[in-house]
Amino acid sequence: MAMKAWRKRNGELALDEVPEPTPRADELILAVQAISLNRGEVRGVAMAAEGKIPGWDAAGTVVAPAAAGGGPRKGARVAALLNAGGWAQRVAVPATRAAIVPEGVGLDVASTLPIAGLTIVRALALGGSLTSKRVLITGGSGGVGQIAIQLAALAGADVFAISSRQQLHDQLGNLGAKGVVAAIEDAKGPFDLILESVGGSSLARAIDLVGPAGVIVTIGNSSEQKTTFNARTLFAKGAARIYGLLVFEEVQSGRVGAADLERLMALVHDGKLLVPIAFQRDWTELPATLRELERREVPGKAVLTVS
Repeated sequence: MAMKAWRKRNGELALDEVPEPTPRADELILAVQAISLNRGEVRGVAMAAEGKIPGWDAAGTVVAPAAAGGGPRKGARVAALLNAGGWAQRVAVPATRAAIVPEGVGLDVASTLPIAGLTIVRALALGGSLTSKRVLITGGSGGVGQIAIQLAALAGADVFAISSRQQLHDQLGNLGAKGVVAAIEDAKGPFDLILESVGGSSLARAIDLVGPAGVIVTIGNSSEQKTTFNARTLFAKGAARIYGLLVFEEVQSGRVGAADLERLMALVHDGKLLVPIAFQRDWTELPATLRELERREVPGKAVLTVS
């Protein structure tokens, strides 16, 4: 049998008929109903091999459970984090990477949480106990940033955010930010934890702002710029540390996974976490949406419905 999927063809994305996935014994088959796009996937598409089906975030219904047993049953609604293959009508998913979506939470919302949510869960964990700690979130108006603000505030932190979108400052305050400024140069340190997603001069400034025993977690480089800093500045911070976080490695190691994703969806269900969906479109608009992400024109998460 065949299905539809977006794949790399002649250097471009094309919606083609492709063979159905063949699962391993530990994989279930997911009928994909919603996908969310991440800015990192723009670069991923450019680097993808010919014929490759990209896609990290997907949510839908299990049509065939894993033959080895365990994991969600047939008919279950799940959200999944994938190394690739999510931009398809059906995909084989390791049962350990599929999280049950609770009743009352839409698959559109669930599809936004695997990459963004698990990245933030792990990044905040690297900061240790956040009760009454000062946390700075760069890229605060993006989908990842807005989730980070809320989760840090729920953990008891005093949260501050950077956003060049002045019109969103009040919204970020409503999500839990105690202070929002337009540029990191205007931020007043020191901070115990900084989640840095911009890179370039923003990361260099974060090193100036981190406290003597603070932590910087780099979770992106949206500026696509190199970072230059004086090593003595970091040495003078004493026990301050910088981590580079790649969520796929964290999932592979077991430091974060489906159980964390289910907890995030429970927060959504209970009204404690608001997922910032910028828009929802049909998946035929995927290439155009990727271009908007590349231009940093999406203030939140971009969700596509798989038809």
